[in-house]
Amino acid sequence: MSWGPQALPRCLPRYRCPVFVLRFARHNSNAQNRWLARQKNDHFTKAAKEQNFRSRAAFKLMDIDDKYRFFKKNQKVLDLGFAPGAWSQVARNRIGTGGMVMGVDLLRCAPPKGVHSLQANILSKKTHELIRLCFARHVQLNKHDELHKDHGYLQHMLEEELNHLKETEEYKELYSQKDISKDIERYPVDVVLSDMMANATGVQSKDHYMSMDLCDAALIVAIDLLKPGGSFTCKLYAGSEDRMLENRLKKVFKQVDRFKPQASRNESRELYLVGRNKKKDVDKLKVFLEDE
Repeated sequence: MSWGPQALPRCLPRYRCPVFVLRFARHNSNAQNRWLARQKNDHFTKAAKEQNFRSRAAFKLMDIDDKYRFFKKNQKVLDLGFAPGAWSQVARNRIGTGGMVMGVDLLRCAPPKGVHSLQANILSKKTHELIRLCFARHVQLNKHDELHKDHGYLQHMLEEELNHLKETEEYKELYSQKDISKDIERYPVDVVLSDMMANATGVQSKDHYMSMDLCDAALIVAIDLLKPGGSFTCKLYAGSEDRMLENRLKKVFKQVDRFKPQASRNESRELYLVGRNKKKDVDKLKVFLEDE
């Protein structure tokens, strides 16, 4: 966050508070210097560079999978909030070239080698439909340099994109049959991963609630797209509502565990919930609306 004069509260006249500005600028600079020093001396950051992972987060997922063993060869994996792509790299390595990894993110991010990607809003039902279509056809849809200026995958544009899909040369292969619904699985995914996290505000309660919203969104995706017997993991900031989220997962999965990987910093409030062996015929309304 930048703390320039434009970021000051309106109640503080900009021309009367240079000390206020300098204090925040100094605080921001010191925090940045501490972060840089920590990154420079961090074992996992160094190891990520040496092993060509896009971030140290790769070691968190490897640690989770080493314990719970949900990756299998030739699976279909959906990685939510995949940018910069380290989790997708790990998933690709562990399922092999016979499987498929798709990363979804609001951010534009070139996917790692061998990974499919989609720039879209995971909260949109149309995104779920497009994910099913992608797994059904097993093709790379978005060539980032060729995204249509009016029909990219960002948020409100997605529904229009799907409506125009049949008319678009790039996607006509997907609609080569008159009725493609017969080829599309309702539950095409074996593993759903979510490392989604909103930008931290520094206010613990606010950061916690934002992470709960993203975890709920990821859980909805798992209910809608994950095969019975499939696995799920999501990151959250611990707080007052994490037990409520854990109880929701228990309505969806037969085994639910909490886990903090070694690569998670000791001072961090992040932890991961892991759901395994998804139940059949999960009722989404009962998961979210019934009393805990």
